[in-house]
Amino acid sequence: MKRNLTLLFCLSFLLVALSACGLRQFNKPAATPTPLVTAEVTTPAPVATPAPVATPAPTPASTPTPTPVPTATPAPTPTPAPTPVATPVPTPTPTASNLPRVTKSPTGETVPVNGKCQFIAKYENAKWAEWHFVSPDGSRDLDYEQAQKEFPTMKIINGFTKDLSLELVSETLNGWKVYCRFSNDAGSVNTDSALIVVTGTAPAGTASALPKVTKSPTGETVQAGGSAYFVAKHEGAVWAVWHFVSPDGTRDLTYEDAAREFTALQIVGGDVSTMQLKNIPAEMNGWKVYCAYRNNNGTVNTDSALITVSGAAAAATGTTAGTTGTTGTAATTTGTGATATTVSRTPTGRTMTAYFADGSTTTLSELGDGSWQAPSGALYALGTDDVLRSSGSTDLYTYNPIYG
Repeated sequence: MKRNLTLLFCLSFLLVALSACGLRQFNKPAATPTPLVTAEVTTPAPVATPAPVATPAPTPASTPTPTPVPTATPAPTPTPAPTPVATPVPTPTPTASNLPRVTKSPTGETVPVNGKCQFIAKYENAKWAEWHFVSPDGSRDLDYEQAQKEFPTMKIINGFTKDLSLELVSETLNGWKVYCRFSNDAGSVNTDSALIVVTGTAPAGTASALPKVTKSPTGETVQAGGSAYFVAKHEGAVWAVWHFVSPDGTRDLTYEDAAREFTALQIVGGDVSTMQLKNIPAEMNGWKVYCAYRNNNGTVNTDSALITVSGAAAAATGTTAGTTGTTGTAATTTGTGATATTVSRTPTGRTMTAYFADGSTTTLSELGDGSWQAPSGALYALGTDDVLRSSGSTDLYTYNPIYG
């Protein structure tokens, strides 16, 4: 019974719902169904269907209007002024007219061993000149500086001018050729080559092409602390070296070694023909000196000269006193050590033969201060180049300048 009532209720509810839907669809009032009369049946109150909750439409978020950022107007960049481009100066192309021009080439020369010769060239429009030496087989081309190293005993003079001079020509130069190179900013040109022929005959006075000693030094007697000159002469030598020999002959020192041996000694001109010794110490008494002359063919020595130091014992104790010279001028003594130097213009008694430029001679007298006095009274100082010079007077020489 209850199932039937429940079924009836459900059907009634369905009919009510359908009626409501029809009314909404057709806008017509629904016919009210005739209720079924059920004896003593209590119809339950219809359950109200809850109205659907409306979903609220989303509120659109407002998009904020962007605040415009002010744009800075850039300052106009100044256009730099164009840098002017320097127009290069064109380098002139060398032409034959710009180059030096040779107007004279040197000619070949025949010269004896140790002899002299000269080569001359001429030019136009040149700034520089340089002489070259070419070997006999043509494989070597040396400028004048390189040639000087190749032939050290030969003298090459003015290798950078148009006039070349050779002295003490070596026999090994036979067959070589020389030419001059003239240059300017545009380039260089060479002269023709000139042949050098070296004959085996040595100049007079140089037998076997060795140096020849024409004068040996002489012995000197000096006071301790005094000075002395030693003069030698030669022909055909390139180098001169003075030597010092001990009294017993066991030691042979060059002038450089002697200067180290005797520290107080002063040596002037140890490599030329005239050597001067100053402040000679007492311990040099009995030593000897000689000069060795050398060229590319060998060495020849002069005879030796004895050094005698008077008053050596007194000088060693420092008791040497000054004396009055014959001219009336008192000599003065300086220093209080083992050796004292005497300075005086008193003649020492030594003389020297000196030469004028024409080869004539005169005799000079040595004074105590190391100067030399001529018969005219002029005072000369001897240089390391063997030349005697005096203010206001003609130069004199310790050798005959005619023969070099």
